[in-house]
Amino acid sequence: MARQSTRQSTHWPAVLAAMAAGIVSGAAISKMSPALPLLQSEFGLSLIATGWLVSTFNAIALGSAIFFGLICDRAGALRFCFSGLACMIAGGVVGMVAPSAAWLIFSRVIEGAGYVAILVSAPGLIAAASAPMQRGLAFGLWGAHMPTGGVAVLLASPVLFALFGWRAVWTSVAALAALVMVFLAFQSRHYTGMHAGTPRSLASIRGSLAQPVPWLLGVAFAAYTLQFYAIMMWLPTYLLQTRSTGATTSALLTALFVLVNAFGNVMGGWFMHRNVPLGRVIGVSFAITTMAFLAIFANGLPDAVRFACVLVYGFITGNIPPAVFSGSVRHARSPSEAGSIQGLIVQLSNVGIFAGPPLIAAAVTHGGGWGAALWVILAAAAIGLAAALAIARLEPLHRRDRDPL
Repeated sequence: MARQSTRQSTHWPAVLAAMAAGIVSGAAISKMSPALPLLQSEFGLSLIATGWLVSTFNAIALGSAIFFGLICDRAGALRFCFSGLACMIAGGVVGMVAPSAAWLIFSRVIEGAGYVAILVSAPGLIAAASAPMQRGLAFGLWGAHMPTGGVAVLLASPVLFALFGWRAVWTSVAALAALVMVFLAFQSRHYTGMHAGTPRSLASIRGSLAQPVPWLLGVAFAAYTLQFYAIMMWLPTYLLQTRSTGATTSALLTALFVLVNAFGNVMGGWFMHRNVPLGRVIGVSFAITTMAFLAIFANGLPDAVRFACVLVYGFITGNIPPAVFSGSVRHARSPSEAGSIQGLIVQLSNVGIFAGPPLIAAAVTHGGGWGAALWVILAAAAIGLAAALAIARLEPLHRRDRDPL
């Protein structure tokens, strides 16, 4: 894909427009975290039921992200990104007026469809708007879209909750999606080759999905998402239940964790710009964060030290998304394959997002407390590290056939 690009310089406003669509998806997935205590109270939800409410957002991605990617290849990335933003608006409106938990779940399904559409289409837009030598930096920015949206929601939520209640957050995210649609429309001419799709044969689809590295990238990303989103979703609840912090303090501490992760994303983009091997970046990140988790769950350490380790984890693990997203583009043999490969990675990654919160909730409920969550997190780390080692072995074979990004 990189060899086919003729762009000599990166059009950064177009990159930022595509990233803004990702920020909307990050805000949509993160807005549930600070609202969980309020939703539990209003709808009478148990801890496990709340975990499934969180995971519903990712149900479509878990079951059909590959098909979304194939549709993206056929319809064109720009059109598909617009469709994703439209789903975010519709889902936000339904959630805003939801009279029950069932309606809220329905709204999350609609938003989940938009989330998948954005995640499989926006990377192609970024690749089209960026020069090959700057694409690593561009994907470093893209890797920060989730934490950026999460920080915005976590910072705004306490004020909106106090003034208008949790429904105001749903309204705000829907309004943000509408603004991003306008921004994206103004930048549309800079997404060369992304306005219309390309018909693909079954053999072409099989060929793109038969590559082993995209599958391994998806597995590594699933391990990352299980850890990261489980912490992001449950940290406010943990602080409220075990440390008696207020809702505002809990939201601000979680926002700090997510913000640090965004800085890690930028560092990961720099590693991609320097062509550091993907397997090395992912593997070292999992190794370091595993040690951080052991400290986080060490009861003998002061709370301040344990939270510092949470921030260390957030920063180091931020290297993983740019490596995965950059790798997905490297392994697209043409622009028409970008959506399907991204869809594969998104589908695998959502296994972690979907399973993480309920697994943590089950471990806490049946394992005797929050300390039992460590075993879920360590299992994910082992899977991610194994995938990284396999990627490191296969990367040299890939480089023999293709130019680097």
